[in-house]
Parts: sequence; C-alpha cells; structure tokens
Amino acid sequence: MFKFFTVPGNANSRSFSPFAYKAEALLVMSGVAYELEYVADFSKMPKGKVPVLQDGEQLIADSELIKAHLVQHYSLDIDRTLSAEQQAVGRAFRVMLEERTYWAGVYARFLDPAGDAFLLNEMLGGAPAEMKPAIAAAMRENVRNEMHGHGLGRHSAEQIYAFAIADIEAVLNYLGDKPFFFGDMPTTIDATLAGLFANWLASDFDWAVGDYLQTKPQVAAYVARFEQSVFGAAK
Repeated sequence: MFKFFTVPGNANSRSFSPFAYKAEALLVMSGVAYELEYVADFSKMPKGKVPVLQDGEQLIADSELIKAHLVQHYSLDIDRTLSAEQQAVGRAFRVMLEERTYWAGVYARFLDPAGDAFLLNEMLGGAPAEMKPAIAAAMRENVRNEMHGHGLGRHSAEQIYAFAIADIEAVLNYLGDKPFFFGDMPTTIDATLAGLFANWLASDFDWAVGDYLQTKPQVAAYVARFEQSVFGAAK
C-alpha cells in the first residue's frame, strides 16, 4: 500500500495544500490503495514540501512527478480520451494556475493582514498556542522571500489579486457549462483546478479573489461535483 504524506485541511477542503489535494485526487482516480500521513516538519520531506508519495522504498515528491509515476507504473489513464490539442490546452492552463494564480491564495493567507486569523486558527490550529506567533512569522518571511524571488511578490496586493481574477475568468470562460474541464468526466486538469478552487473557497476571510468567487456559484458547484465524482466512493 502507498503512503501519502500531506497536510490536513478543514471541513471545506481536504488539504490546505492545493497540490496535495490534487495528488490525492490522482491517487483515487488511479484506483490504488493508500494511507495518509500528516506532516508537520517539512524538513523531513525529500524536497522540503508536500505532497510526497511513498511507493515501497521510493519517495516521490511533487504532484506532477507523482502523476507521472502513477501514469507510468499504475495505469493512471484518465487523460487517454483527450486529443493532443486538449492535452496541450490542459497543460497550458495547469501551468498558468500552478505557477501564477496559485500564489494569490498564498499571499492572502500569509501576507495579507486579512488572512492572519485564518493562518493562526485554521492552518496552525494544531500548534501550541505559545508557538503560533513565531511559527507564523517564520512562514510569512519564507513566503515573502519566495514571492519576491518569483517576481509576483513585487506587485501590490491589488495587482496580485487582479492577475488571479483574470486567470480565473479565463478558466470559467473555457469551462462554460461543461460539468468538467473537457466534458462529462474529470481528467487530471480537474484535479488541479478543484484543489485550487477548494482552497480558495476555504479561505473564508475578506480578500478580493474570495469575494469574486462568491459571485460565481458555479465554482462551488464545480468543486462539489468533482468531489462527489472522485472522492464520493472513497469516503
């Protein structure tokens, strides 16, 4: 049986990591058995982050590398019906979402003052109360440095959120009235999208992207549809 290293979420999201959510969805979609192990000390992980999949003695870090492992060794073939053009479109949207849009949610939780209570009470809910301020300060500094190095952190909050909203509008325009990104059945791009949407909806404080999503009921409906389709049988 696989062991899947992740971080917990709350009642509104399976994991506070969109990438861990995505990877767990791919595990379910591949039909393999696995057990969860929640990680508090990321320094023990191969690349200092989650998700990580343990297959025997092998540790696979990064959701895309986990996906490749499942495709190569465990017949994760949910994209088999997609054309080469659809594969290219899915890849382009995934890279946009994971390499740019994702960071708006990170900014909201760690650097926007509106996210302070969410960070302390939800994301660090299991930490000793006396340690929370120091842990949060270290996490904020790390995120600040990462986002500055990325380049997105050099913009204002308003600009970061505006970029994300424009990206989400592109996603919703492409999704249209389809149940899932490419039609009636979820594929790997839906695992990416549902993980991000679920996390943004779970960030239930006042931030521009969250406010925008509240005006788009199709987003919550999409997440519910994905979770019923993918995780429903696993619950």
